[in-house]
Amino acid sequence: MIQNMNQEPFLSELKQSCCTADWQMRYYQALARRFNRIDYWVKSLLGLFAICGAVLAGTPDYRLLGAYIAGGCAFLLANVLPIFKWDTIVSGLRAEEQDWTRIFQGYEEIISFNQISNREEMLVQEFQRIKELQKAATLNDRILPKSQKLLDKYESKVREFYNLDPNND
Repeated sequence: MIQNMNQEPFLSELKQSCCTADWQMRYYQALARRFNRIDYWVKSLLGLFAICGAVLAGTPDYRLLGAYIAGGCAFLLANVLPIFKWDTIVSGLRAEEQDWTRIFQGYEEIISFNQISNREEMLVQEFQRIKELQKAATLNDRILPKSQKLLDKYESKVREFYNLDPNND
């Protein structure tokens, strides 16, 4: 395919694809970090309150209050968080981050290989393979939270890094 088209349009498309993959990778890294932190603190605080409730349940004066606190925390961990599919969201964000990292690294390898080799057919095949991975990543059925503000922030950072026009898609 590179034989049929100039090297410049191919490199431009490759750079744009790498930019998109980098942008998505950074976005999902930040979102996964945020939700992992929230997950850690929510579960830690609920665990701490459950322990405090268990300790209070062992004292004669606060037995009932301690039992309510410990039971409430157990109920939240066992019943409420699964209703919101919390663990699915956290693991889905991690998986999305890993997918986009693989895609970004694939594009980076193509760029590196293009600089040291002139094997155009191999470059095109690898580019098509990475494009298919990217299509699969965009079409996944994970239902994950979105943050348009965070998405826009990383898009502008990456476009600036790659010296791409913000209005160019």
